[in-house]
Amino acid sequence: MYSSARILSLAALVASANAHGVILQAQGIDGSPASVGFKVNSEIPRNCTSISPCQQDTTLIRDAEIAANIVNECGRTELDGNIDIGENTENALAAGAVTQVKAGSTIDVTIHQVNADGAGPYTCDVIAQGNNGVITFPDVEVTDNVPGANGFSQAKEEDFVIKVTMPTDLNCTGSSAGNVCTVRCRNNALAGPFGGCFPVQQVDTEAVSLKSSDVDTLLSLKKVQAQVAQDVEDLPVALAANQAAGSDESLQAAAVVSSLLNISVLSLPAPTLTQGVGQATTTAAAAVTTSDAADDNNSNDDNSNNGSRRNRNGKNNNNNKRSAKAFMA
Repeated sequence: MYSSARILSLAALVASANAHGVILQAQGIDGSPASVGFKVNSEIPRNCTSISPCQQDTTLIRDAEIAANIVNECGRTELDGNIDIGENTENALAAGAVTQVKAGSTIDVTIHQVNADGAGPYTCDVIAQGNNGVITFPDVEVTDNVPGANGFSQAKEEDFVIKVTMPTDLNCTGSSAGNVCTVRCRNNALAGPFGGCFPVQQVDTEAVSLKSSDVDTLLSLKKVQAQVAQDVEDLPVALAANQAAGSDESLQAAAVVSSLLNISVLSLPAPTLTQGVGQATTTAAAAVTTSDAADDNNSNDDNSNNGSRRNRNGKNNNNNKRSAKAFMA
């Protein structure tokens, strides 16, 4: 049984939330399953505006937090913290909850505006390789946008459906399926930005099956050194947080939340594959080419790719990365 002090402590933690728009559903090709925003929970009520419980599963996606190694490019929720893109994608695939798309097709994305600063306009990006940190297609076409300016309007407790058009040269290669992209949508509210990410599976392309030599692993010395320095700075706090999360009290609190929100994950056995060993690219010319491509293709390399470092799950996501001209190793 919790003490009154413990209950007040939990209430204070919940009350720190500040999030006001959530992706309830994304529907691609007719007849395909619908995707749901990562970490969105159907048990959270949508008929209120209060911080708790109504804002607890809304995603905040802040470039400053991505750059500071706090989160991945899909941000965080107040209830769960950093969103592990690889883990959530695999969970959605196991549950059969990944909508299907084709190059140039349109997705109907349902956004629930909790209160004033969950308004539009929303912009959307596509990460072709799922969780490698490279925004392959920034600012794709969005029509029927959520009404609002600078993320504000007088609407509240209301659903809006925006239409997001996939690029005509879409090439999804992420996840264990080898043909999944991540779509990220967010508004421009100063208290946010608010929005979320969801997976889509491309059905008009051949799924990839990679060898380790297919993955470009080059990162500049400057960026490696900067990452090491950041990791050294973060480690004491991260270790303390990890220890606290494993305490009996924290585990009991997590179990209570899981029970209240009916949180469950379908686990399926992964295939055991054997692949031939390819020839790694080590020539100086190839290194220069890859380095140049990294600088050209990912202007957010210092920002978006760092998010997987602070969260301990992030490093496990590298199994889902696909060949790219730039990503964080």
